[in-house]
Amino acid sequence: MPSLLLRPGVTVRLKKQPRHVPDFLVMACESDRAWIRQPDWPQHIQLCVRVTQLAVPFLQVVQQTAN
Repeated sequence: MPSLLLRPGVTVRLKKQPRHVPDFLVMACESDRAWIRQPDWPQHIQLCVRVTQLAVPFLQVVQQTAN
């Protein structure tokens, strides 16, 4: 179910991510995995994480569903 809220282009943070580290950009989602990267990173460098490791801001979810 968490992957229903995630789609390419959405910004997310890792749980317990330090505040000085910028948000990550979701590149792809499949099952319980998400491929994320920093906007400054080259396109081919991505991290594969479980969606349970991500903290999706509630405000962002509300704004996207309202559009």
